[in-house]
Amino acid sequence: MEFESLRPFDGFSQLLLGGLILGAVYYVITIARKYQARKNLVLQHGCKPPSRYPVWDPFLGLDVVYDALRAAKRNTFIEEKISHYNDYGNTHSSRLTTYPVINTIEPQNIKTVLSTNFKDFVIGSPRRRAFGPVVANSVLVADGVEWEHARAFLKPSFSRSQVGDLATFETHVKHLIDAIPTDGSTVDLAELFLRYTADVTTDFMFGESILSQPHPEAFGRELTDACRIGQLGAERRFRLGILANLVPQGEFYRSVDKVHSYMESHVDKAIQQRHSQSDEKKDANTNNGRYIFLNELVKMTDDRMILRDQLLGIFLAGRDTTSALLTNLFFVLARRPDVWKRLHRELDSLHGRKPSLEDIKGLRYLTFCLNETLRLYPIVQGTSRVATKDVILPTGGGNDGKSPVLATAGTLVIFHFAVLHKRKDLWGEDADEFRPERWQDEKASWNFLPFGGGPRNCIGQQFALTEASYTAVRLLQEFTGIESRDSQPWTESLGATVSSANGAKVSMMK
Repeated sequence: MEFESLRPFDGFSQLLLGGLILGAVYYVITIARKYQARKNLVLQHGCKPPSRYPVWDPFLGLDVVYDALRAAKRNTFIEEKISHYNDYGNTHSSRLTTYPVINTIEPQNIKTVLSTNFKDFVIGSPRRRAFGPVVANSVLVADGVEWEHARAFLKPSFSRSQVGDLATFETHVKHLIDAIPTDGSTVDLAELFLRYTADVTTDFMFGESILSQPHPEAFGRELTDACRIGQLGAERRFRLGILANLVPQGEFYRSVDKVHSYMESHVDKAIQQRHSQSDEKKDANTNNGRYIFLNELVKMTDDRMILRDQLLGIFLAGRDTTSALLTNLFFVLARRPDVWKRLHRELDSLHGRKPSLEDIKGLRYLTFCLNETLRLYPIVQGTSRVATKDVILPTGGGNDGKSPVLATAGTLVIFHFAVLHKRKDLWGEDADEFRPERWQDEKASWNFLPFGGGPRNCIGQQFALTEASYTAVRLLQEFTGIESRDSQPWTESLGATVSSANGAKVSMMK
């Protein structure tokens, strides 16, 4: 009787066992089919594996994480990446925590990922996990349909007619000029440029500036510091990968909360103002002819989180990119009197008047200087994508590095623009030198990607270049001379953007 009571369970146990066996067989067949499909792809395209960066921890790549964090702390991250590519080739594999990685600086591979096979790659969880606490669901980290909606939502605000508000630039350039001493004393332009771009960006976005230049000890300073800590923390989280949450990040999260609160206060104010307006006023221009970014977005939605998230992405990207570009440019100009003089000669055509958009477009040598600054000191040193399916990269495999490479689904593909822009086989033996004249004959290509490429290229590119150009022109018009007060070579400061670790310590003369 005792054994008979167990019999009903025998059938169930057999059924369960049979299910497990069928599941295991299905899994094995699926893996076998995937393996065969990949084998066929490899044979069909002649794929060969790229060289491999030596990883001592094959499971989590902890040694790679440690090396990256150490290099960033020492301000040698880009220098070490150049060394890696020299030693292991322009395309090589490695590992970042749980992700297989392909590092590449081959223009054909970058074009494949960012453009040709754009739909087969996403920002992916590595970057979302790292930057999500800072920029939430902004256009910077969104994928798929969510990204398409965000891009379409923001794009009208960055049309050529909207980014050319030179009157706003001029208001804050005057504060910048007033802050630069003319008695021969030393000033760090890096700090002034950070305040200046924060003032411009908040004015453009909200219709009111934090005025951190005339009032550096006001809340504006707290906000800019919080932005810096948040962005540095996000980059650190990316290098830590899945280990990020094991590290104390109290200061990081406090800074993020401060930035979020600032954005939310402006969003709430804009929504309330919009709701209180009559229908006639809603359709009319109530900004006295000025284009105010947030007010235009509120016309399309009153979803508080959508507005906040997109503002976060634009604010953080807009502030740091232009300040880094200006800092790096003037770091060089202080050491190159020949370039400074030639820029002055080009500006003679303006006869002292403030430049228009058309004037800026016609200043070819200034454009050459900005391009050369972006080449040698790219604002963003690199970026990454995750493959959602098996994709063939055109080159980088085999002993000669010329065979196609199979990037399997789930592979993290990382590009380093800072290394790409210094390849001597692409830019010549003088690739490490600042030579603006090289841009006389240089055409747009995938060799030069200061703002990324493909459908996800930087939406604020034109705004950043217009702001940097106008600012450079006005400083050149106001000051006849510049002198470096720093004997150290350019050293990277790596956060969300790349700038000079020593700033731009100069003396300027009228």
